[in-house]
Amino acid sequence: MMNTEMLRKDLIDLNMEVKNSDEFFTQITKKLVDKGLVTEDYAQGLIQREKKYPTGLPTQPYAVAIPHADPVYIKEQFIAVIRLKDSIKWCEMATDDVWHDVRLIFVLGFKHDEGHIEVLQTLVNNFQDPSLMEKLLASNCEEEFLNLIKEMK
Repeated sequence: MMNTEMLRKDLIDLNMEVKNSDEFFTQITKKLVDKGLVTEDYAQGLIQREKKYPTGLPTQPYAVAIPHADPVYIKEQFIAVIRLKDSIKWCEMATDDVWHDVRLIFVLGFKHDEGHIEVLQTLVNNFQDPSLMEKLLASNCEEEFLNLIKEMK
């Protein structure tokens, strides 16, 4: 089962509008800073890490991104889940020139290196299930959306 303590309904946004990943990083940082979860320079941490280690996964029908920054930027652990109104381009993991249209973004905030591998594996395994991806894209209610994620094994 997913580590549900890190999942919070107030960190779900089912209709965020951004034009690119940098704008996304700015918006999500503002939200997370307001909630006391990250430091002010969290966006920079995300951007730097994403340049070195892109986090796009080529799943169907849309790719998924799982950006995260180093623990130094995290005050309290969290998983924020964002569904974009319109897809944006995101670089595929382990490449520097393969881009995908992303609509689902799972922002992971870990204070320690241990534990996040398990969450990543759970997410990646579940992202391979097209029917779950369709449900996440179709859900209109944060509660239902959150429950779909909590049920991931």
